[in-house]
Formats: sequence, structure tokens, C-alpha cells
Amino acid sequence: MLAIDGGPPSVDSEPFQWPFASEAIRNAVSEAMSDGSWGQYDGRWTRQLIELLKHNFQTAEAMLCSSGTIAVELALRGAGVPQDSEVILAGYDFPGNFRAIEAIGARPVLVDVVANGWVLCAEQLADALTPQTSAVIVSHLHGQIADLNQIQSVISEHNLNSQQKVVIIEDACQVPGGQLRGKPLGSFCDVSALSFGGSKLLSAGRGGAILTNRSDILQRAKIFAHRGNDAFPMCQLQAATLCPQFETLPEMTEVRHRKACRLIESTSSLDELVGLNQIVDETIPAYYKIPWLLKDRTPGWSRSELVNALKAEGLPVGEGFRGFLRRSPRRCRKTGTLVNSQIASQQTIVLHHPVLLESEDTLELVAAAIHKVVTNSR
Repeated sequence: MLAIDGGPPSVDSEPFQWPFASEAIRNAVSEAMSDGSWGQYDGRWTRQLIELLKHNFQTAEAMLCSSGTIAVELALRGAGVPQDSEVILAGYDFPGNFRAIEAIGARPVLVDVVANGWVLCAEQLADALTPQTSAVIVSHLHGQIADLNQIQSVISEHNLNSQQKVVIIEDACQVPGGQLRGKPLGSFCDVSALSFGGSKLLSAGRGGAILTNRSDILQRAKIFAHRGNDAFPMCQLQAATLCPQFETLPEMTEVRHRKACRLIESTSSLDELVGLNQIVDETIPAYYKIPWLLKDRTPGWSRSELVNALKAEGLPVGEGFRGFLRRSPRRCRKTGTLVNSQIASQQTIVLHHPVLLESEDTLELVAAAIHKVVTNSR
């Protein structure tokens, strides 16, 4: 019997808490409290974190801030995106990215995501470019990596013939630790954004950062943020919690990758679900969420009914982003039909990453719970 109908849950959800306790983090926070560095505006912990970011993401510059959402806005402002220009992003993306574009006075332009996926479709990017385009926000989402090669190629060709040069902003908020062709995700574009929110793979409860190899971008971002002091700061205690996490990130990334592949494979026999299929050579994804698309079917449970049943079994699941298809034409311009974005916004189910750090036995219980709920929803 399903748990939602009164049966016992398949999985004890208690192990899925995140972030979890760490002796190294406790020691760092204790040290910050003991030596008084916790209250400094510009202290050892933020300086150390900046150096760790530059080293681990292979960028020349890094700037800390208060959230990933502010990081995207600072990236746009640092890149010199003009008011009343156009900024392209996917029709399915984190809502804060749309609002960040509006916050700087630019106009969002929507491009579809790839079929059966969640990242911007590079093949449709050229159709959205105009002389008013100033930037593209490219997000890596749900373990799927955007086609940066093709996106950069399209933008490079456009920039050869355009007076208004287009910058690429890489939203790497979900993918610290991920790699593409041996380079860290977050190091490929003009500027990138990171988030250290409470649920993120690198977590300080709150916080963010921008990364870039361009000193002019960093300087403009700093000038905007400086209001007598830093208007969007990260405190020393937040930085102290983050610094030790870089030591364990590579191992955790490898474990998540291995177990995510196993979980995706174990659910591939379910006709009702479409799982992530972009696992290519020289790629190490970072799984903040593990996604599936619920196929449009009648009869059968709706997405919300399926999610509620999975939650009752003890799984940390949720629905994907709402996307931007319902946004008014007064607020954005839409390119094409955005059919894949509509599917993603209406049919995505995501599983939270702490599952992937649990034992093999727990992972098997998770897979079995997904099979049990989906097959009983027919």
C-alpha cells in the first residue's frame, strides 16, 4: 500500500537533512569566534574564500555578495549591460534571473530549452539575437550542462558583425564541483554567478559570488555595490563555513555523479518518466537536483499528485520552476513557441541532492519507492 493511502513510508527521510554537521566547519566557526575575526568587515575568512574561489574555479577575479540572485544582478551590471537593451535567457529558468534583468532596466528575451531537458537551446539562440541584445544568461540546471561550445560560437559570430557586443553570463549556482572538458563549470564565460544558499552544494545558509577573468567587470560590480561600504556583503562567519567545504567538494561531486547515474538508470524502465540523458565524455555534472519529466498521459495522476505521493514515501522531491511563458509581452519578448519550456515548467519533478550521499541501501529504497508510486499511479 502506498504511504499516502495509509501504508508505511518506503524511506526514513531523516538522513536527507542538509547541510549536515562537519567537524571542520565547527572548528572554523569556533576559531572565528575565538579570535574575534567573525565581526570584521574585511577579514581573514572572506579573503581566504576569495582565494579558494579563484583557485578552484580557475578565474582571475572573484567577488563575494549576499546571494546568488544578487550575484546575477552584479554580473549584469559588471558586464555593463545597458538599460533598455535586451538580455536573453531560457524560457525555463530560476525566477530570480528574470527579475535581475528587470532590476537593471533591461528587457528579458525568452529562448526555448532543449527537447526533454532544462537548459537553453543553442540552436535557437541565433533567432533571438538583435542589435539590441547585450547579454545572454546561460544556466546549468538539474544536472544538465548547457552547450557552451555552441552558445559561445553563436555569440562570437554575432559579435563580429554587431556594434553592441553580447556578453555571456554563466549561472553556475547549481553546479559547483562540476566540470566540462577538464575545466570547472563557472569558468567558461565573461562572468559567472554562484549561490551559497542553505540548500546549495556549497552552503553558508546565504551568500553568493561572481567570478570573472575581466578586471573591468569586477570593477564595475564593485563600484555599484559600494555605498560607503559593501551594500551586498557576505559576513566572516558565512565565509568561515564555506572555506572547509572545498576540501570535500571533489569527493562529494564524484559520489553524487556515480549515484545519480545509477538512480537515473534504475528508473529508465518507467514509461511515465523521462530522465536526464546528457552524460557525455569529459563531463562531470554536479547534481543539485535530479530531474525527470512526467509524460503527458491520460488517465493517471497529475504532477502534484505524484509529488505528494513520493513525499509521503519519504522522498525529498518537488516540482520544477514555473518558467516564464505566462509573463506579459509588456515584460518580455518571446522567441518561437517555447514548447519545450512549457513542457519543462509543467512536467518536471526533481529529487534533492542529499539522497546521493546516502548509502547504497538507501539509494535502492529511493529507486524502489519511485517505481512503487509511479506504477501505482497508472
